[in-house]
Amino acid sequence: MPTTVITGRDVTFTLDSDNFDAQATSAVLSNEHTIETYQTLDGRAYAAIDDSWTFTVELLADWGATDSLFEQMWTRCESSPNTTVAVSLTTASGAVFAFNVLPVFPSAGGAAPGAQTDTWTMQVVGTPAETFS
Repeated sequence: MPTTVITGRDVTFTLDSDNFDAQATSAVLSNEHTIETYQTLDGRAYAAIDDSWTFTVELLADWGATDSLFEQMWTRCESSPNTTVAVSLTTASGAVFAFNVLPVFPSAGGAAPGAQTDTWTMQVVGTPAETFS
């Protein structure tokens, strides 16, 4: 099988049906898979006991822009911090991951002379659903 190279530039993410891939510089869905090890008289035994998913997005700030992602996220976190936001993450290879995250408060400001940026690490609620094509 030939080698396939996929770059981070091939990622698109959608929050509640609004695409923000142009605003993002990075989008990563990751999992911390917890496995317990038990020593028995027959040897070691293993049990997967938990999965904790996170979605980390690095973004260029868009405070004040029409339909600002930063303002939408701030408002959601302020008014409905326990209400999930739907996310879809699509790679150029055709893999699509659908999941829900809890909103986070964006940071404001930044150092001169660079662009204002922020990194959001959001807790995924449940397990992402995947479609591989």
